[in-house]
Amino acid sequence: MLSNNSGPLIWTIVERFYRSHRTFMGIHDRYESIVAEYVDRFEMPREKIRLGARELSELLKYKELEVLRDDYLSPLKEACHRLFRTKDSTDILDRLINDIFHELSILKEEHYNVLTYDADQTPAAVPGEGGLRKGFELQLEQQAVLDEVHAMFPAKVHRIHHLFEVSLSAVEALMPQYRENRVLIRSLFLHRHRFVARVYEEGLNRFYQLMYGEDRIFDGFTLAGDSFYHSGFYDEAICCYEEGEAYLQSVAPSAKRKLNPSWKEARDHFKRGKRKARLHQHTLQER
Repeated sequence: MLSNNSGPLIWTIVERFYRSHRTFMGIHDRYESIVAEYVDRFEMPREKIRLGARELSELLKYKELEVLRDDYLSPLKEACHRLFRTKDSTDILDRLINDIFHELSILKEEHYNVLTYDADQTPAAVPGEGGLRKGFELQLEQQAVLDEVHAMFPAKVHRIHHLFEVSLSAVEALMPQYRENRVLIRSLFLHRHRFVARVYEEGLNRFYQLMYGEDRIFDGFTLAGDSFYHSGFYDEAICCYEEGEAYLQSVAPSAKRKLNPSWKEARDHFKRGKRKARLHQHTLQER
């Protein structure tokens, strides 16, 4: 069992992973869309299509790969190492993220090769003795690069996609272990209208479902609100309690039977929490 006293590390892992996952899925979907257009245009299987260097390079965007690796995956990999890795073992998520980073680095390098070995810039001959032969050798090298990339691009893109999907399951399975991590539960709430809302259709509720179970989603609002309250962040506490109330109100009466019976206690707790937080606010304002 992993320790819950992991401070901001688990938040870094969750935040950087989901941003990485979303970024790569955008890269993957765009790649697949462009390839599908070529399949329709040429009316042949994708594995038989041969594109020029320029068209091949446009399947991916170098800057997107660079941002994904350096801004998202690199800090994610470092955080996984620090949280999970010991002298003798590590967590499967650490291994998966390490594999993704490695595969993406190769993909990025292959894409760079296409950008720098543009067939349109390869001369038929070069100045000096044996120029024609050297030019021919450069063309052969260019063709070898393109042949390699035609096989490498789909293999790496699909491999990374698979690793991300497996990693997503690993992250989701990890969430209950950090159900009491104050940094995580508060940060998820504070980002509920930003990346958290874009990760799952259910947004914050899905994260709390993963952490506390489908019948105790309200626990997320309770723990986050109490954490804000006891830390003196009364505005945030009130907001959290109000959203907890809104969640319970959104559950249909017939569906409430499926909730843990303690939902009524949570409802009352939200009301008391708001009153106490507002009382503290008034006291501070009077000083």
